[in-house]
Amino acid sequence: MNKLNFKLLLFFALVATVMSCKKKGCTDPLALNYDAKAEKNENCEYANYTVPSTYAFTDANDSSTVSFGGQTDRMDMLSTIVKYLKTANGTGAGSSAGTNAILDELTLHNMYSNDSYTWDTTYYSDSPFDMNNQPTKDLESKTAGSPTIQQKFKDWMTQAANASTMNTNTGYFQDSSGKEWTQLIEKGLMGACFAFQITENYLTDTKIGSGVNNLTPAAGKFYTLMEHHWDEGYGYFTDVIDYPTSGTNRFWGKYANKSYMGDIGENIATAFRTGRAAITASRLAGGNGLDYHADVLAQRDIIKNEVYKMAAGMAIHYLYDTQTQVDGGASQNSINHSMSEAYAFMFGLHTLNGGVWESSIAGMLDAIDLDFEGYTANETAIEADIAAVAALVGITNPSSFQ
Repeated sequence: MNKLNFKLLLFFALVATVMSCKKKGCTDPLALNYDAKAEKNENCEYANYTVPSTYAFTDANDSSTVSFGGQTDRMDMLSTIVKYLKTANGTGAGSSAGTNAILDELTLHNMYSNDSYTWDTTYYSDSPFDMNNQPTKDLESKTAGSPTIQQKFKDWMTQAANASTMNTNTGYFQDSSGKEWTQLIEKGLMGACFAFQITENYLTDTKIGSGVNNLTPAAGKFYTLMEHHWDEGYGYFTDVIDYPTSGTNRFWGKYANKSYMGDIGENIATAFRTGRAAITASRLAGGNGLDYHADVLAQRDIIKNEVYKMAAGMAIHYLYDTQTQVDGGASQNSINHSMSEAYAFMFGLHTLNGGVWESSIAGMLDAIDLDFEGYTANETAIEADIAAVAALVGITNPSSFQ
């Protein structure tokens, strides 16, 4: 290698290093050690409490007060449902490809409601469930707080089961219009169940308001009601305490960590840790006049806004991906796969923010329903929906989600 080439390589390596390294420091203006020049949030300090680097919190006796096992169970349930649905995929399309299995409607419905179904490792090899460890939680009752939305998911399950009896596809398992049931159910429930529970349930004022018990642990538990509500919200985002070091393998923990999502995943995790630190500090003060509830509400608002952007960002990403697939001459099956993901994320998004976005997004979905495959080739319609979804949640640079 000559000297000129070596110098050029060294120059570009240094440039890449500088561009990839963000200045670490506290980016929260409410913190004592706020650094206006910091780009990557780390170790914020607040009055009388410090935010830990992992989601680990204890009481005065050093007993862990963190509990989100029910949320992890629901993640494992959805993982099982998805693995089961993928057995109907054709060769080369999905992790359970090649079997073209016939799906059973009752099995899918029972999985969803956790009624008369025995959970094991038949479809999900990493499932922790066995005959002696059956979960008591369910997905259906936690979906959007709406029997109508819950029935929609059951209808998709019924359609998939009925169609699988005549399934000879060699790609992703889709209906006659091109919609892929696995994506509708998985990505749809990520929004209508997981994101919904975070923003519309566990982080609402009625769950973490100043009147919620944060002094006395629940009977037989180490945590207070406010601590537990916050933990349950966190558990719908990720099932690990050290995100994003781990926990990036499925659902929101996976997608929030994508490069095109920017710092959204870390912002959510940091805000959860910060809010929980404030709740724990108030609890350990034991009613001595120290109340950090304003800090909790500030972090709650950060989480909600970032979750909304996360859900919208995924819809935008797959709308762009649909365009890329079309422009690249991909098969219609692959194009429909990307469009189904966009559709599912949009469907989940329309259940959030107190239903404020419901009519706007429902109108977009209705238009797509009229001609699903025709829409995938309509660049003007896709661009319009990208702009509309971005505007709803305050995303000013939708192209960054490509």
